[in-house]
Amino acid sequence: MKSLFTISFSLLIVFQSVSFGMQDVFLLGRLVQHAEYHSENYGDDFFTFIEKHYGSQKADHQKNHKEEKQEHEELPFQHISCHHISADVVLIPFEIPILKAEINTLQSHSFRYQNLYASLEKFSIFQPPKFA
Repeated sequence: MKSLFTISFSLLIVFQSVSFGMQDVFLLGRLVQHAEYHSENYGDDFFTFIEKHYGSQKADHQKNHKEEKQEHEELPFQHISCHHISADVVLIPFEIPILKAEINTLQSHSFRYQNLYASLEKFSIFQPPKFA
């Protein structure tokens, strides 16, 4: 169970780091349909299709096929976003003054033992019977 949680949490972090969201999962069907369209009309295999829509041939393909612009915008992984977390680090000079203190090593201990149970010895509750 622990390993299943670890694997799923790791995949979640990986998918979030490459901006793979639920919207892209729902659009995978359109990706397959458009790939079939390219296979039937242009004879492209899947790797050529990926190269035309996500690789180095993307600009040429968009220029030559402007009628498919709406379909290209509905494909997954078309969102162009850059998510960088900017953190400003501010160094504030802060000094903690160290005070010099004298340490007295010769300390006299004044410990006095107090007998708190002395009253029990004087007035015992359990006494032997007394003869008159």
